[in-house]
Amino acid sequence: MKNLTPLAQTYLDRFDTARESLPGHDNPAVVALRESGLARFASLDFPGRKVEEWRFTNLSPLTKGIETTEAPANAALPAAEFETPHIMTFVNGHFSANESRLDKLPDGVKLSSVAAELDAGNSALLGSDAEDKRAVVALNTAFMEDGFVLMVEDGVSVTEPILIRFLSLLGTGTNAHHMRNVIRLGQNSAITLVEEHAGIDGHAYFANPMTNITLAADAKLNHYKYQAESNTAFHLANTDTELAAGAVYENFALTTGARLARNELESRITGSGAVSILNGAYLIRGQQHADTTTITRHLVPENESRQVYKGILDGEAQGVFQGKIQIVPDAQQVNGDQLSRSLLLSDRASVSVKPELEIHADDVKCSHGASSGELDEDALFYLQSRGIDEKSARKMLIDAFLADVLEEISNDGVREYFAKVTARWMDKV
Repeated sequence: MKNLTPLAQTYLDRFDTARESLPGHDNPAVVALRESGLARFASLDFPGRKVEEWRFTNLSPLTKGIETTEAPANAALPAAEFETPHIMTFVNGHFSANESRLDKLPDGVKLSSVAAELDAGNSALLGSDAEDKRAVVALNTAFMEDGFVLMVEDGVSVTEPILIRFLSLLGTGTNAHHMRNVIRLGQNSAITLVEEHAGIDGHAYFANPMTNITLAADAKLNHYKYQAESNTAFHLANTDTELAAGAVYENFALTTGARLARNELESRITGSGAVSILNGAYLIRGQQHADTTTITRHLVPENESRQVYKGILDGEAQGVFQGKIQIVPDAQQVNGDQLSRSLLLSDRASVSVKPELEIHADDVKCSHGASSGELDEDALFYLQSRGIDEKSARKMLIDAFLADVLEEISNDGVREYFAKVTARWMDKV
């Protein structure tokens, strides 16, 4: 029998007891789905650094186990900063109706919790991940407790963004949340979705969200994520997106939180005229570790993908960017661009970058680039010579470095919100 890491063995040991309290526990289809996920996880374990996709990110601080935080529960939830009439809130892994506002959603939009869907026996909406070889996805399938299901009918557009909040608070007796999210957009529909993942600093926990997205022909999804987990948390997120003909997927991930974070995105472009846009920024300090891993698969001709990621690292922070563009045979007239840039504010900070192009077609336009460096000393000296103090000059240069990637956010309200978040972070530089 395979020797598993301590945390993996803990999950296996407590599965029989835990599943009795998980949604859909009395539904045979849900039970079979969970057991399949557990079997795959048992055969895989948490990935080690010998796994190529994980060689820059060491999970041993997580896999040795997380201690449950003993502290009084927080009575007051942090207020939502982003203003919108549509809010769905999850607290410590469970949907909170009292903290949500879903009554103004238009006809043709259904937003429900995964727990409610599983209890109702609707496991088919999750699909099958039996062939998936990602250990954390298998673990999510086995222990998924809640999450959101967003279904949008053909031709429906929602003017105001939908905000989904995942909050982790102290004193709950639990230290892991396996959230499963499903998004299905019908033909020619359009929606903007904002995710927030936040926790109270000092609260050690493991967040393992999995999101599956399907965009029908000519659908458009603007999908923005702000990850501000506790400074002692682990956040391992997977997002899979499939784009039909003419669909547009815009993703922007802003990372400032977690002790260790990984944001993994896979886009499968299955229709001509589709566009996948994956952008983001990570701002980390101290001993934080942030990993962005993407793979974009162009499976048919005549479509496009773009990626721009920027990182700002201070202290002993470590950043990772792994981006792969795959173009299969006969997928001609495809455009794929990828860029990663990082700014190191300390000589102890570091970044590992691995851009890849896997091209099996000859009529394509693809590019990738990666760079990292320190603040321009000449520019810093110039600003100081004009009477600007050193701290202000540094902030101006950092802001200029970050500005163009924030401009990639097409929604004005979200762009302004993320600009405020980054400004607060830079106030501490």
